[in-house]
Amino acid sequence: MALFNKNRQRLRPLRTAAVSLLAGKTLTASDANAAIKPKAPGEKKIVAYMGGDYGHNSIPLEMHIREIFETKPDWRIIFVRASEFFTPELISDADLLIVSRHSRPDDIAWRAEGLVDSMEKGGQFWNDENVSAIIDNVQSRGMGFMALHNTIACKRTEITDFLDIKPIMHDEVQPLWVHELNADHPITQGIGKFYITHDEQFAAIIKSASTTTLFETTGIHDKRPAVGGWCLSRGKGRVVALLPGHAHYTYRAPEYQTIIWRSAHWAMNMDVPQYSKEKNTLYL
Repeated sequence: MALFNKNRQRLRPLRTAAVSLLAGKTLTASDANAAIKPKAPGEKKIVAYMGGDYGHNSIPLEMHIREIFETKPDWRIIFVRASEFFTPELISDADLLIVSRHSRPDDIAWRAEGLVDSMEKGGQFWNDENVSAIIDNVQSRGMGFMALHNTIACKRTEITDFLDIKPIMHDEVQPLWVHELNADHPITQGIGKFYITHDEQFAAIIKSASTTTLFETTGIHDKRPAVGGWCLSRGKGRVVALLPGHAHYTYRAPEYQTIIWRSAHWAMNMDVPQYSKEKNTLYL
C-alpha cells in the first residue's frame, strides 16, 4: 500500500494532461513532457521503456522494476508506455535510461479512448533522433544506460556498436542457468549460480578486450553457452547490458534483482549499497 500511495503521489503532475484527454484533446509528447515536474535538487531521474509489443508484457516488467527500487525515495522513475512519448527532451536531464525494446514499432498505438473497434500500429522507438540522443547523453553528459534483453535486437548498428557487441538472436523460450558470475566486479561479486525458469536466451559476441563480461548463460534445452551480461564505459557515461528479461519470471529471481539494483547504481557512478532482498537461492 505504501508503494501504491507513493506512486500515486508521483503521478499527480500528470493530471492536467489527463484532463485534456477527457476534454477531447489529443495528448502529445510535448504535453506529456511538460506535465512532468522538474527534477528536484539531489533527485535521481530514471527513464525506462520496457515492453510495448506482443511478446513482452510491459505491466509486470514495470511493476518489478519499481519494486526493486522502491526503497530509493530520491529516485523518480518515469516509465514510457508508448514510443511516441519518448523524446530527446525527456532524457536531457536523466541520470539513467533503462531500455528493453526491439526493432519493431509498438504493436498497438497509444489511444486516448478507453474503447476501440480497431487496432493501429504504434510509434517507432529506435528512430534516428532517439538513437543520437541516447548516445550523446551517455558520452557527453554522463547519463547511465542499461540495455536489457531484446535491446540488442534493435537493428541499429549505432547502438550495437555502442554496446560493443555483435548480437545473436535467441532460439526457443527455455529455462536458463546463469553462471560464471564475475567475482571481481561490484555488479556481480558474491552472487552464485542461479536459475531462470523461462526466458529467451539472446547472446552476444563482445568485440573489445576493454569490455567486462559480467556473467554467462546456458540454455537448459539447447545447451548453448553465451555471454549474458557485460559493462563498459563510453565517454563520460557507463553502460550495462543484461540479456535475460523476456518475462516477469526473470525478475522474480532474487539474484537477478540484485544485479539490476547494482547495475543501476554502477551505471550512475554511485556507491552500491546492499540490496535489501539480496540472497543466493541455490549456489555460492
